[in-house]
Amino acid sequence: MNSRERHFLRVMRKLGDAEQEQLLAFADFLRSRQQPETSVVHQEPKILPAKEGETVIGAIKRLRESYAMLDAKEMLNDTSSLMSRHVMGGEAAGTVVVELELMFKRHYQRYCGALEDV
Repeated sequence: MNSRERHFLRVMRKLGDAEQEQLLAFADFLRSRQQPETSVVHQEPKILPAKEGETVIGAIKRLRESYAMLDAKEMLNDTSSLMSRHVMGGEAAGTVVVELELMFKRHYQRYCGALEDV
């Protein structure tokens, strides 16, 4: 991540929800004015099955391998939040694993949408 991206994220985090939506809409508008690049094909996930008695850490490793095209750094906040709910909050591993799977699917859908917008 370069200094411009870090600066953008710092500014974005200080804005309220409505202002963040406006900023994203403006960024999408600016991107729409650019010349279209060559078509990009998204990678399909290779979903690995869960193992019996899978731990939350095991599920995270499995899902990262299944969705290798996703940037783990972009999902760090969501992943650590779910991990904290399990470790600190005592939420059952099975429940957290299901939520992790849904979270990875959402990030994959965003990944596909982002490529279609290019």
